[in-house]
Amino acid sequence: MSEPKPARQPCPSCPWRLDQDARDIPNFSLTLAENLAGTCPDHRGMGPDFGAPLFACHQSPIGRETHCAGWLASVGHAHPGVRLAVTRGRLDPTHLEPGSDWPALHESYAEVLDKLRRSTAAPAAQGGQQRQAQA
Repeated sequence: MSEPKPARQPCPSCPWRLDQDARDIPNFSLTLAENLAGTCPDHRGMGPDFGAPLFACHQSPIGRETHCAGWLASVGHAHPGVRLAVTRGRLDPTHLEPGSDWPALHESYAEVLDKLRRSTAAPAAQGGQQRQAQA
C-alpha cells in the first residue's frame, strides 16, 4: 500500500463494524485475521512497531490494497506508518476519525478478534437463522 486511498467509510462487511462478523466477510480466514494483530496496538495500548504492515480492506484487490477505513478510524492513529503518511501529506487526517453517518466501530482489534473467533465457531446454519430473524 504505497499510496493510501481508503474508502470514505467502512465497507458493508468491514470487521471493525459492530454489526458485522466473520459470517459477513467473503472468504473469511481466521488465520489471516489473527495475523493482522500486529497492525494494531496490543492489549496494553502499545505498538504497532515501525515497519509493521498496514491493515488492508478485505475488498481491495491483491497488489492494489487500500487501507481499511474502519481500522484507520479506530486505531490507525497509533500506527507509525499512518502517522508518517499524514505528516508527509499522503493521507488526509480526516480518515483517522469516523464520520457522523458511520456505523458503530470496535475500539480495539482485541474486540474485533473476539467477535470473529466467536462467529467462526458458531454453526453456520444457526448464524443464518439468527441473521434472518434480525432482519
